Amino acid sequence: MKSQRFCHSDTLIIIFAREPVIGQVKTRLIPALGKEGATKLYKQLSDYVINNVITYNLSPLSLCITPESCMAYFTKMASSSHFNVSLQTGNDLGARMYNALALALKNYSKAILIGTDCPFLKLDDLQQAISALDKNDMVFSPAKDGGYVLVGAKKVTPAVFKQIDWGTEQVMAQTRKALLNHNVSWRELSEQHDIDVDSDLKYLMLIHDFKYILPVK
Repeated sequence: MKSQRFCHSDTLIIIFAREPVIGQVKTRLIPALGKEGATKLYKQLSDYVINNVITYNLSPLSLCITPESCMAYFTKMASSSHFNVSLQTGNDLGARMYNALALALKNYSKAILIGTDCPFLKLDDLQQAISALDKNDMVFSPAKDGGYVLVGAKKVTPAVFKQIDWGTEQVMAQTRKALLNHNVSWRELSEQHDIDVDSDLKYLMLIHDFKYILPVK
């Protein structure tokens, strides 16, 4: 629900998440951290990202969870923080992101979508993303690994999310081609690290308020 208490009440921030079931989250980190360690890190990242967005008080927040997730788990979390919980819909990541953005834009002028893999997005990054949509249809924050950690829109085109090799280093490059081919204006913010594989863990040390101890398997 829109509220004047937010700095940008015309923008919805969406966070994609899934229930932290052991063995089903951060699977590429299981060889390094073990199933329980990977799940613990996922919980920490999720809590950190969600709490940051709440603290920033920029815009209304919606937590958009995978269909197999337990709604009760997230509803309990949302009840004390006053954000909405909805289900992702679509056959692949691209369709789910498109559907979430398109639904948000029925009620808001702008929508910003992020995941829980990038704890490096701060207040200034989100503000830049919202401002970028004043003069562009879309905004992206590319990831160092070739994907992106943030996508925002004031107008969304389904073709931008189709025929993309999700989970590969080609995601942002393929997205740029789709944007050009369909005359979509966009701006790119600074590249960010996301936490997907063992070699990414060292970047957590760069966040002064993120406390993580490498578990012993």
